[in-house]
Amino acid sequence: MTDHIYAAEHPETTHVRPGGFTLWFTGLSGSGKTTIAHLVGPELDRRGLVVEYLDGDNVRMHLSKGLGFSKEDRDTHVERVGWVASRITRQGGAVITAAISPYAATRQQARDWVESVGTFVEVFIKASVEECARRDVKGLYAKAFAGEIKGF
Repeated sequence: MTDHIYAAEHPETTHVRPGGFTLWFTGLSGSGKTTIAHLVGPELDRRGLVVEYLDGDNVRMHLSKGLGFSKEDRDTHVERVGWVASRITRQGGAVITAAISPYAATRQQARDWVESVGTFVEVFIKASVEECARRDVKGLYAKAFAGEIKGF
């Protein structure tokens, strides 16, 4: 059915408000992406910027509900985060994402959208699988290790 859905023919604003950017935090689940985002965001806010967080878990709950962890689902999720980030960046906002985005091609798509209207900064948060599993408050690693989550 989706092959019959077309974008509406309407004028889209071409105005770009200066100063917009996206900080794209990526890394394994539990690596500290959200924690770091919540340290950076208030400082940007203190400096007078309009800050919007696009946390992977929150986006999954609202815009990507029902998506799993297959490559196709992960790509769809990251594309949605990237597209929304580009819309906010275009309006001069400071976007902070914290999303597991393991595939370079999909991150590049997000980068391309954002860089067409502002600045994109990718930050990889490096942490070992063992450390991430130790920090895991959601129990995702235990489920993945037990084979309950495919493609995690």
